[in-house]
Amino acid sequence: MLTIERLTAPYRTIEVQVLANQDEFVGKVDEILANLEKSTIPFVVRSDGQDVGFFTLTPSLHDPVEQLRSNNRCTLKSFMIDARYQGKGFAATVLKMLPDLVPDVFGADLSVGLTVNCRNTQAYKLYEKNGFRDTGELYSGGSAGPQHIMMMDVTLEV
Repeated sequence: MLTIERLTAPYRTIEVQVLANQDEFVGKVDEILANLEKSTIPFVVRSDGQDVGFFTLTPSLHDPVEQLRSNNRCTLKSFMIDARYQGKGFAATVLKMLPDLVPDVFGADLSVGLTVNCRNTQAYKLYEKNGFRDTGELYSGGSAGPQHIMMMDVTLEV
């Protein structure tokens, strides 16, 4: 069974590493946790007691990507599935869980925004297939090159 657990400081070691050619797109979990902004919430994805993935959610009001800034949005960042578990459907399952997770965490109707590197076509297709739409705009401030800006609407069920 796949679960998503919110992490709280002090952070334990998260055993998630992507393939070497994916590092430039997501970074390393320990470095991400060491440099978290105060408003960023980290999550670990677990399956049968094993760490299989990681991501963060951040309120988008002060997002560095101007097109994502909104008080009705959060930003998905550093989304990764461990190399040993890629291709098993975990990433798609997590993305399908976001519409339930986001209102639980932020208590409101929000959209979820993200940027994905234009060279990371595999991730782009994954996001597009699982509810994110390309806004047609690019963010050029990424350290690994231009990035597509994508959004997913999330509705709080009453």
